[in-house]
Amino acid sequence: MIKRKETMKVIINRLIAGILFGILCCVTLFVTSRHFVNQEITPKWFGLITGVGIVGIISGIFHRSLYIPLKSVWIPMLLCYFLIVLRDCLVSGFNYQLITQAVCLLLLFFFSQQMTVIFPIKYILGITVVLMAILACYGVLNYPGLLLSTKHVRLTGSFDNPAGFTAALVCVLPFTFYFFRNTSRTVKYIAVFITVLLFSVIVLSQARAAIIAGFAVILCYLLCGNYLGIKWKNWMKILLVCIIAASMTGLYFLKKDSADGRISVWQSTWDMIRDKPFTGHGYGTFNAKYMLYQAEYFETHPDSKYADLADNVLHPFNEYLLVWAEHGIIGMACIALLCYLLIRCYFREPSYIRFIALLSMLSLAVLSCFSYPFKYPFTWLIAFLNIALICPSGKVSSRSTVNATRTGLVLIAIALLITVVPLMNAEIRWNIIAKQSLAGRTREVLPEYDRLYKYLGKNGLFLYNHAAELHEVKGYAKSLSVFERCVRYYNDMDVQMLLAYNYKELGRYDEAEKHFKLAASMCPGRFIPLYQLTELYTAIGRTDEARMLAQQIIDKKVKIPSATIHAIRQKMQELIDREEKINVPAPESRMNVEPFNKTQSRQGHLLENETPKELLPP
Repeated sequence: MIKRKETMKVIINRLIAGILFGILCCVTLFVTSRHFVNQEITPKWFGLITGVGIVGIISGIFHRSLYIPLKSVWIPMLLCYFLIVLRDCLVSGFNYQLITQAVCLLLLFFFSQQMTVIFPIKYILGITVVLMAILACYGVLNYPGLLLSTKHVRLTGSFDNPAGFTAALVCVLPFTFYFFRNTSRTVKYIAVFITVLLFSVIVLSQARAAIIAGFAVILCYLLCGNYLGIKWKNWMKILLVCIIAASMTGLYFLKKDSADGRISVWQSTWDMIRDKPFTGHGYGTFNAKYMLYQAEYFETHPDSKYADLADNVLHPFNEYLLVWAEHGIIGMACIALLCYLLIRCYFREPSYIRFIALLSMLSLAVLSCFSYPFKYPFTWLIAFLNIALICPSGKVSSRSTVNATRTGLVLIAIALLITVVPLMNAEIRWNIIAKQSLAGRTREVLPEYDRLYKYLGKNGLFLYNHAAELHEVKGYAKSLSVFERCVRYYNDMDVQMLLAYNYKELGRYDEAEKHFKLAASMCPGRFIPLYQLTELYTAIGRTDEARMLAQQIIDKKVKIPSATIHAIRQKMQELIDREEKINVPAPESRMNVEPFNKTQSRQGHLLENETPKELLPP
């Protein structure tokens, strides 16, 4: 009777763990909501935070056993957490969003350790593989508009762009290999089919970083004859490596301009690193400082072949460079230490499941060289799962330690849920007032922005949107004061343009000129900054400079032809012709070319999120 009760407890614990894990996977893969400004990413993060809080409470109440990973693995995790959070709090003050996410990830790491001991590994991997097959099918059906009406022309699934979609696919791809050694032929055939499906969808997405990561994982798996029972001859290995290397090299020419653009981003990021190589610039400072380095680079290299490719950049397309730029050598040392510990744990006691988990970590490591997989919560979930599979956990025998940990876990989980609710409400409220502003009620919603500062006051996009709304109602001075705070967290060409508009309207032409020039240096391929600078020179009577700049615009190479660019060049030609006919200053000209579409552009980005910037200025 006692054994039967114990067996039932084990079954119930496994069932609860499996259901909770499945829910976390579904939330981080499929949840989207129009109630948020960013309808693809933000709901997934809030879903994960809420789910982890609930899991923490359930685990603390019902699970009587406690499993702790190797202390050596906890050290870099906790060190990274305390360094990032402590430094940011000391420099910028309390940050609700950062602390909430950091606590969520720590609890997720702890939950992953418990789950891999309680719940059978084959079911864990099976759940992720099945969900990934569903995600792949969803993306393919959505691609041509068969499932949902969409304007997207890329495979994105339930994510904002192919980067997040393919990151999920490629990090789970190695899990399908686990079932190749299953005794059931049916399971083997299903595993092979899903493997082909996932890799085919990755290739179809044209996400080069994911394709390279997929090739790397498949190559490592095939060359590992110990697990496959295949005896590769040396010439076969060389041929296989050459074929895959040639395929990956060909990816560079698939989108050569994009690849060259990333090289340019890496160069400017390296300049940023060289200024503070040891301490870094601080958490979240890439969005605030990078574009200044890009502008400086193009000012010193005006003939750079990358000038026409430059655009607003929110990520260096390399997770390692981002860590180094923001956290310095300390952050890189933590990553290196974690990699060393994982490899050491694997070689201490190699096994097939650990090899699969190591391949999954390899896919994330390769993907991180060319993309931003850790922007998405599902990637963190899989990374912690892999760490739990590679590093063994030991059962805590001390009853007092178990009880104290369970109590602390429940308290932290409750605090996490209490913290996330106002954050979620603030994000939803921001989305509501942004839509109301688009409907012409800007003055009515401005007080709402002030009330949201407690929770969103360090969100650069929120501050940018607030400043844009103030500009819309001609509150130029107050818009500038908001921008003083905004540039601490977010700064790009559009920020500089709106700053210049504010200074121009206030009659502070020297400052307006400075910001127009900085905007033009940030993205030398753009026409709007130069056009607005020409407008400024014309308005204040600096006709010679206006004429020279107009000729520069006419001679400028057009990257993507558009009606706006055609209108700008036509107006510039008219200005030059007028100055050549009459050798007098030209009257102030209000050219019929808007720097931004005041309704369609902002609304388009608000509802469709076609770029990382949710809201554009008026």
